[in-house]
Amino acid sequence: MLLGMAHHATAQDILANGIYYNIISDTQVAVAPAYFDGTNHYEGCIILPERVYCDGVNYDVTAIEARAFWQSNVTEVQIPNSVTMIGEAAFADAEWLTSITLPLGLTAISRYMLAGTAVTNIVLPEGITDIGMAAFEDCTDLKTVFLPASLQTIGERAFGYCIHLNEIYSDAAEPPLTMGDDTFEDCDNIHIMVADEATSRRYQNDPLWGDDELFSLWVDEGLAIIPTMQQENIGESWTALRLGNNLAYKIYGPDGYLMALTAADRYFLPVGALSTDYLVVPTTLMYDEEELQLVATAQPTAIEEIGEEEKTEPEINILGLDGTIHIQGDAHGLWTFIYDVYGNLWYERPLINSWISLPGNRVYVVKVGDTVRKVYLN
Repeated sequence: MLLGMAHHATAQDILANGIYYNIISDTQVAVAPAYFDGTNHYEGCIILPERVYCDGVNYDVTAIEARAFWQSNVTEVQIPNSVTMIGEAAFADAEWLTSITLPLGLTAISRYMLAGTAVTNIVLPEGITDIGMAAFEDCTDLKTVFLPASLQTIGERAFGYCIHLNEIYSDAAEPPLTMGDDTFEDCDNIHIMVADEATSRRYQNDPLWGDDELFSLWVDEGLAIIPTMQQENIGESWTALRLGNNLAYKIYGPDGYLMALTAADRYFLPVGALSTDYLVVPTTLMYDEEELQLVATAQPTAIEEIGEEEKTEPEINILGLDGTIHIQGDAHGLWTFIYDVYGNLWYERPLINSWISLPGNRVYVVKVGDTVRKVYLN
C-alpha cells in the first residue's frame, strides 16, 4: 500500500506523486487525465497506489477515468486491486505501453481500453465477463492472451488487427459470444488452448471459434519448460520481479492471499522495514504450475536473483527477428534447448552460432543455460 502525500489542485482535484485524481465520494477518488497544453503528461513506469492522503482524508483509489492515459508516454502500468472500474480508452494510443497488470476486482474491459498500445502479453482476471468493442484493436505487438472462466462476451473488433496474436489460453468452458464477424479482423493462425477435450468440442461447434482457417484448438497440458525470474531493486521503496516469457503468474502475499494475477514483464513489490516473502506461481489459468513455484523476497537489503543458486553466467538476451532466433551475450558453448508451446523439442545442443533459424509463424520457448525466454518468429 502506498500512501501518497498530496495537495489540492482545485476543490475537486488532487495531485499526488505526479498523478491527478478527481474526488468521486467522501472516501474515493478516480485517476484523472493529465492532458493539458495539447499533451498527456503521464510517462514512464506508473505504479498506482491503493490510497492517497489529502487534507486529513485517506481516499481509496477505485477508478480510472476515460482517456486518463490516452496518448501518454507511459511504458508500464500496475493497477491496485482497489480499482474496480477503468473507463473507455483509458490507455488508448499510449504507443509505448508494453505491459500492464489489471486489478483482481475488475468485471469488464471497456471499449478501446488498450487499443493502439504496444502491450505484448495480457491476462484478464477471473470475474471479467465482457470485453468491449475494439478493446485491443491495433495492438500489433500482442502475442499471448489469457481469458478467464467468467468471460461471456467479446465485442466487435476487440482483437481486430492484432496481426501477431498467436496464442489464446481460454479458461471459459463455453466459447465466449462474439458480437460480430470482425472480432479477430485481419488475424490468422491463432492457437487456442482449452482445458479438456469436451471444451474443445464445444469450441469446434461454434461458428467463429470453430473456424479452422483462423484458429487451431489444443488441450492445455501445462508449461513445457521451467520459467525463470529475477529481482532487482527500484530505489529504496520497490523491488521488481522480472517475469515475462509470455506466461501468466499468480502472486500470493505473506498470509497466502492472492494479491495479483499478471502477465506483465515486471511486477513491483513494496519494500518495507521487514523482509517479506511472496509466492510466485506460473499459471495458464486452467492449471497452476505449483511444482514450479518460486519465492520472492522483498527486503530492505540487497536483492538477489530468485533461484536455488547464485547466478554465475553472463547476461543473455534472446530475440526473434525475421524468422531467426538471435542470442546475444557470451553464450558460446552453453547447452541450448528450444521447444514449441506444445512441448515439442526443436533444438538441443551446445550453442555454437549466435543465431538459429526455425519455421516461422509460431511461438518458441528458448532455454540458453539458465536463461529462458518465449519468442515469436514471424
